[in-house]
Amino acid sequence: MQLRSVLGKSIHDQWRAVLAWSLFAAVLPGIYVALYPALGTGSMMGTMQQFIDQMPEAFKALFAATGLDMSTAEGFLNIELFGFVGPLMLLAIGIALGASATAAEEESGTADLLLANPIRRSRVVAEKAAAVVLWTAVVAAAVWVGVSLATLVFGVQLRLDHVAVALVSLALLGIAFGGVALLVGAILARRMAAIAIATMLAVVAYFVNTLAPLVTGMAGWRVVSPFYWYIGNDPLRHGLEPAHVLALVAMAGCCLVAAAVVWERRDIHG
Repeated sequence: MQLRSVLGKSIHDQWRAVLAWSLFAAVLPGIYVALYPALGTGSMMGTMQQFIDQMPEAFKALFAATGLDMSTAEGFLNIELFGFVGPLMLLAIGIALGASATAAEEESGTADLLLANPIRRSRVVAEKAAAVVLWTAVVAAAVWVGVSLATLVFGVQLRLDHVAVALVSLALLGIAFGGVALLVGAILARRMAAIAIATMLAVVAYFVNTLAPLVTGMAGWRVVSPFYWYIGNDPLRHGLEPAHVLALVAMAGCCLVAAAVVWERRDIHG
């Protein structure tokens, strides 16, 4: 029987793993929201804020969030969720799926079977990329569900529409680096190499965003970091910056086009 949809095949193959990721992505942010009332009603929050205020600027810069204010639920989530843990989760899912899109097919020896169907290689890459976008969005939505349920259960005052906007920016970050992993996987046909290179570039982007303002002569480099496009405008408080959204979308789109061109022209290993 001929393969009708690469996207459908990808959904069928990956839904169990994504379900596990989504459950984890919903529970962990819920725990952070549940912790806030206990910390915010006592002296512990004030002590933690004093500790943050006294930190050297170099250490403060390691938090991707633009503001380190733990006196509000938004500030607390910016530090605990959107500054590090959230990007780690969405980058992990985006990079893992992007790296597996074509490279896993070649490593497992199923690429020749896939391409034996009357489907252009560029369409295969496009539908594989669509699966990366879909599943990254699903995990981001799971984070929102976890936060929403926790706010209801624990009575935390939090603008859920603002959380949704911040998660859109976070999902775009994961998709952009998923595109990088897809491109590297299409070039090298090695899943682990694609994961390693995309992860390394994400780490470099993180440190460029956080540490460049502290290094003389490097402050201007911050604006080229995808992490800056993700959180430089503090989307949890101020909403999306259209230029940053376009930059992340353009990054993902360019990687997709390049991956499609590479896979069209490469000698694919079966």
